[in-house]
This record gives sequence, C-alpha cells and structure tokens, in this order.
Amino acid sequence: MEVVRKHKEILRLRVALIIGALLLASFILADMVLLPSPLYEFYLQNRLLYQIPVIFAVIALSFSRFFYAARSWIFAGLMVMLTFANYVLIYQSWRVYEFAFPYEGTILYAFYCVFALGVTYKLALAASAISIAGFIGLMAIAPVYGDRVMISTSFVFGSLFICAYAKYRLDRIVILLKSTNKKLNTLSREDPLTNLLNRRALMKEGERLLSLSKRQNLSFAVFMLDLDDFKKYNDAFGHQQGDDAIVAQANVMRAVFQRQTDILGRYGGEEFMVIVSGVSARQVEQSCQQILDTWDEKALPHAPNASAKTVSCSIGAVVVNNVKKQTLEGLINQADNELYQAKAAGKGTYLLSTLSEINVDS
Repeated sequence: MEVVRKHKEILRLRVALIIGALLLASFILADMVLLPSPLYEFYLQNRLLYQIPVIFAVIALSFSRFFYAARSWIFAGLMVMLTFANYVLIYQSWRVYEFAFPYEGTILYAFYCVFALGVTYKLALAASAISIAGFIGLMAIAPVYGDRVMISTSFVFGSLFICAYAKYRLDRIVILLKSTNKKLNTLSREDPLTNLLNRRALMKEGERLLSLSKRQNLSFAVFMLDLDDFKKYNDAFGHQQGDDAIVAQANVMRAVFQRQTDILGRYGGEEFMVIVSGVSARQVEQSCQQILDTWDEKALPHAPNASAKTVSCSIGAVVVNNVKKQTLEGLINQADNELYQAKAAGKGTYLLSTLSEINVDS
C-alpha cells in the first residue's frame, strides 16, 4: 500500500513539473510582447536554455531511487535556481538595455515550488531567505526600479515570508490531522481499557487470519476466556478494582500469546477472545494451562461469595487442522460452547475441542 501511494505521489509531482514548464513557456509569449527586440535573444536563452531545462532535469531526477526521500530539498533548490535565473535576466536587461524587467516571477516560482510541489516549511523559509537576500543584493548593484526599489523589495520580502509562513501553518494542520486520524483509527479498533482489539476489529482481523490460514493450509484455533464470578467480584470490590482485574486478564493474555500473528481482543465485558494459526492441539492446551497457572500465581483474592477464594478464569478452545470448510463464527460458537462446559465443570479450568474436517456452520 505504501509503495502504491509513493508511486502515485511521484507521478503527481511529475505532472506538476510538466505543468510548471508549460506555464513558464506560456509566459514567453506574453513577455515577448513587452520586451524590446534587442532583448529577445538573451531572454530566450535564459528561458529555453536554462530555466525550462532545469525543470526537465528535475523530472529526470524523479526516476532515481533517492528522489522521493530528497524531493523537498530538490524542489527548494529548483526554487532558488529559477529565482536567481530571473535575477540574472533582470540584471542583464537593466545593465545592457536599461529595461526594468518585472520581478513578479520571483514570487510565482516560490509559490509554485512551495505549494504545488510541496517544499517543507523549513526549506521554504531557507529558500525564501536566500531569494530575498539575492533580491536585496540585486537592488544594491542595479537599482532597476528607481524610486520603487524600496517598495519592490518590501513586496518581495513580504510575499516570500507569507509564502513560508503559510506553508508552516499548512504543515502544522496536516500533522495535526494525521495525529487525529491516527487516534481515531486507534479508538475505532482498540478497547480503551485494555488496549486490546475491540470486538469489531477482532472479528475483522480474525476473518483476515482465517483467509490466510485457508490459503496456506494452516491449523487454526480460537480461545474464549471469561473471568469467573466477575459480577460478584465487581459488586464486592467496586468498578475500579473490577477494571483492574480486566486489565490483569489482558496482561496475562499478552504474556502467553506473543507472536505477531496472534490476535487478542476483548469480546465484551469480562469475556476475551484469542485467535491464532499454525498451532497444534498440544500447544493450545499448553497456552490454556499457562493462563490458568498465571492466575493461580497472582492469587488475587476473590469476593467472599465467589466459588473460589482467588480470581480465576475459564477457557473454551477449539483447534482445527483443516480449516478449508470452517467459518469464524462457527468456530467462535464452538469455543463458546466449550467455555460454557468449562464453567459448568467447576470454573478455573479449560476444555478443548479438536476438529478435523467437520464443517462448523454459524
């Protein structure tokens, strides 16, 4: 996905560069109307042999491996090169022909490179500072605009400063939007108390892993876990300690299921679910026992009227070797049935169902 996005962005930038070259070429026609005929040759050399070829050189660079990472630096450099090419044109037009060539192109180059091509605000500020310094130097050695030198310099300074500051504001807004979207995405996927997947994300990721297991002919297992007598614990110690017990269950699960492919989530209330692939029935049993042993080690005192003195959990699990004909909902129902049987058997235990090619429909 990232590669596709990167490729599309590079393509967009190439199109923007080509449009920029075409716009610059269109200015030639307009400028030729204003220019005195002795300036034609020098003007065309500046535009056709330097400015437009520089743009096409950047387009050629866009096919290199380092372009995407260095694109902001390249475009900031392009902005400075085009600007100073314009300064050379202004200087030559004044010194040789005493013609006051317009400076507005300086501002157009800056705005196009910063906003159309996406120069970052720090580089935009640096490139603007260099361009302003160049214009001040130009006015010092060639006061092209006579009594309008000060106002012209102020206009260039103000325009380029506004350009850089506006990019700063835009970049900040983009960063804020990305941060907000990331938080919203996290909130839409995670249970806020345990930071495990919520039920919706759990089902989505489970379906994804099931599809992968079918393609790669992997075994597949579903665990349903439930804290025993949780309502009694909650009533006896309050909701805060109840939340602490739920968080403790999440931490126990993280300690047992550590593979990147393991999917852990809060199914609802005090009920949790784990979905894994590529495991044997023996490994599933070991995981279940490890969870129970960890709770025994915690020895967290339970409510006085609970069925056990310390907090425990019951587990129902199902593992299937041939997942081709299985559905996630059907496997969840099977694991949930095993959980119910484990509760009926006295709690604080686990029951495992091993399937082969039995079709478990929802």
